[in-house]
Amino acid sequence: MSGGAASDAVLRVEGLVAGYVRDLPILRDVDLSLARDTLTAIIGPNGAGKSTLIKAIAGLVPVSAGRVVLDGREITGIRPDEMAGLGLAYVPQTDNVFRSLTISENLALVLRSVADRTRRLEELYALFPPLAEKRRERAGALSGGQRQMLAVAMALASRPRVMLMDEPSAGLSPKIQEEVLALARRLTREGVSILLVEQNVKQALRVADHCFILAEGRNRLDGPADRILSDPAVAEIYLGGTRVEPA
Repeated sequence: MSGGAASDAVLRVEGLVAGYVRDLPILRDVDLSLARDTLTAIIGPNGAGKSTLIKAIAGLVPVSAGRVVLDGREITGIRPDEMAGLGLAYVPQTDNVFRSLTISENLALVLRSVADRTRRLEELYALFPPLAEKRRERAGALSGGQRQMLAVAMALASRPRVMLMDEPSAGLSPKIQEEVLALARRLTREGVSILLVEQNVKQALRVADHCFILAEGRNRLDGPADRILSDPAVAEIYLGGTRVEPA
């Protein structure tokens, strides 16, 4: 198993076979591990199964073989409503906030089951000052980057150990893409391990610690993100044919 020794892996995926339709798997025998307090990026061509993998880990896509292990506990096929209680959070690419509600109302919804919700709300506002400033604004009136920030804050409400992020920079301007990925990087310093699916490959590799490459639903390559970013053979196949030096 790559991507960190078993002893420091907070999340492990072993031999995963999964798909939306029985007997038509999208993922075939996928292995992956996420080291504690790190950011791991999952990249690959369109149709590789990247988002399917994230959703299978989160219990949103049926798993027909293999297993998912979180902190030594098998969670294969976890129900989405059980995620928060087990220390897992999922930030979908779209429909990740309630646009008709204000920032404070969105956060109040996810904090209902948190024992110290008043204190946690203030912690989230301290972590994301722009949300505190706009707390009375409706989520639908926020910029794309601010909505992603709110989605992340909502996912953090239950103090997860692992966060799954599905293409968080999709549809955003290049500058805001950088800010969103920098936010993901910053969360690892707050004790959250991040598994990130991202189409903005070069930017993702610049902030990631480790990278897994999927193609046609199978593992193709994994290793340190900076090594993959500067590998000319990988660049030719996955990064548009141009070698990119790490920032």
